[in-house]
Amino acid sequence: MHTYRRRGRVGPTAIFFAVLFTLATIGLGCLLYLDKGKFWDLLPPISIIIIVASLILAVFNFVKRTAISYIFILFFITFLSGLILSSIFGPFAAYNEAKKNFDATQYTESIDKFKIILDDYPNSKYADDSLENISYAYYYGGNYKKAILYFEKAIDQNIIQSSDFEIKNIFADCYLKLAENYYNEKKYTESAENYLNAIEILGDIIVNFPDTNEAFISTYKIPEYLYNTAKCYRYNNDLDSAIKILTNIINSYPESKCAADANLLLFSTYIDKSMELKNSHKHKESVEEFLKILDLEYQNNYGYMLNYYKEKIFSDVPPDILKDTAKNMYQQCEYEKALFICNAAIDYNPEFEEEFTQYIVNCKTKIITSSSHDEIKQPEPTRKIYSPEMSRLVVENNTSFDLTVYFDGPEYRIEKLEPDSKIEIEIKAGKYSIAAELKTSEITPYFGIITYEENQKYLQPFSSVID
Repeated sequence: MHTYRRRGRVGPTAIFFAVLFTLATIGLGCLLYLDKGKFWDLLPPISIIIIVASLILAVFNFVKRTAISYIFILFFITFLSGLILSSIFGPFAAYNEAKKNFDATQYTESIDKFKIILDDYPNSKYADDSLENISYAYYYGGNYKKAILYFEKAIDQNIIQSSDFEIKNIFADCYLKLAENYYNEKKYTESAENYLNAIEILGDIIVNFPDTNEAFISTYKIPEYLYNTAKCYRYNNDLDSAIKILTNIINSYPESKCAADANLLLFSTYIDKSMELKNSHKHKESVEEFLKILDLEYQNNYGYMLNYYKEKIFSDVPPDILKDTAKNMYQQCEYEKALFICNAAIDYNPEFEEEFTQYIVNCKTKIITSSSHDEIKQPEPTRKIYSPEMSRLVVENNTSFDLTVYFDGPEYRIEKLEPDSKIEIEIKAGKYSIAAELKTSEITPYFGIITYEENQKYLQPFSSVID
């Protein structure tokens, strides 16, 4: 005999889960519309829960022969499909592919995949890792500009820390590579900016990681990068910036390999600046800029260039300007520069020699007295003469070198003697500061304060040892 079994009633638990799964489906649909990244992130875990629960509920309700079991089968199939789709599409799949390409050093392909995540799924849980990894992919792939851009985005979002040692090294390397690339492309403004950025990072490494090899190496890199920056400024005719950078190298890194090159480049830059001012008819400023050459350690190595450009600058400067500039330099105790101006003025304006003699004598006296020198002793009169208010002086050069004697007193005189020669001069009687130098650096100059009385004749000999 056949036994008929009625369908069981649908219990409240089944109805609750059916409604819950329906709401989950609707919620995921809304999330897909509002935020695809979050949708794909939540789809796998929700799908797994609903798949398991739907399968259990479907079997249970099949046993009870309730119609709602088919609804749970539908949920099971739907969310199983969703789980499968999440492994093929969406940020999870893109991230896995991107990481495979990244690990295989296929940086271009990995960048494309990471960009899909960042562009299409910016709120996905894979977005942070994608931003960090795409930064490294651009760096390893040689796209340093994009690498810096994405690293900075990662720093802004606190994904990586700008204070990390590795990140500082990467930034320094990126800026250096960009600077070199721009330099080769003759984009000197951009090159200079990136060299300075690299220098700033290297400075941070020295301060914050002083015991590392990179900090030690940075002390050698910085003057090199500064020198390259100065060259960029010069190519852009930004002479003031070039001068500032080169002066910094010379003052801050005198022992570096770049110091001598910086001196030479600064020498040329001063000349260019001086010529630029001269062409603008700013003669005083032109002379003052040229005189800065005298502060350079290696300026004596550029004798030919110095004389060539000295003529180009000073030959056109009005003597009054030279005189005023020499006076200002003397008042500022810049005796070497004042002397240089006076000699140049006489070279190109010999008719003004008498006007500049006092400045030359004053400068030489100051220079010699401030350095090591031998004393000129007071000579005794050799005989009486008749010469009111005047004295007669016989100057002997008993050396093998040219001698120049400077008289600073009641009158200003410069006397030059050849080796083993003598001259007799008449000068106003009175108290003189006398400085003398030989045309050799092997013998120290001479200085003394001597009084010459009127109606007296004196013998003033000079030799390697003052009598």
